[in-house]
Amino acid sequence: MESKQQLTVSKIGKMSQWHKNLTLMGVLLSVGSGLVWFISEDMLGQPIQALGLLISMHGIVGHLFLLILGMAMYHHVQLSLRMKKNVWMGSAFIVTSFMLIASILALFYGRGVIHEQAHLLHLVSGSLTGIVFFLHIQIGKKSFPQAVLKVSQQQKVA
Repeated sequence: MESKQQLTVSKIGKMSQWHKNLTLMGVLLSVGSGLVWFISEDMLGQPIQALGLLISMHGIVGHLFLLILGMAMYHHVQLSLRMKKNVWMGSAFIVTSFMLIASILALFYGRGVIHEQAHLLHLVSGSLTGIVFFLHIQIGKKSFPQAVLKVSQQQKVA
């Protein structure tokens, strides 16, 4: 009697492909538009009105980022915590994301000195969130190898 086993890949704790693509696109657009905004306004001194479309895109993509982050919280984060995979970088991503959210609120509602400080916090936390996001992915690929499950097939009778 000879037995054969088929190997299948477990997707526990892994995000679906559409969720990964949407997240990557959102982070790239948000970081990219934020970088262009920073260079244009803070480094080149262009007035904010000249960047109307960019500002709108940055805000809309930022709101979508919050939705994407919320979708990942239940499945991806909880299972990864239970499995103790990529916890440090995932935690760093969540912390920098919350710093980013706090800076957004301070930018929107703050006036004067608070607004200026929130601008700096937003630049720092936005940059850190982008960097930590890509590190989280790279470390996750190494620390979260696809678990291979052995599934037995029918045995062939010789």
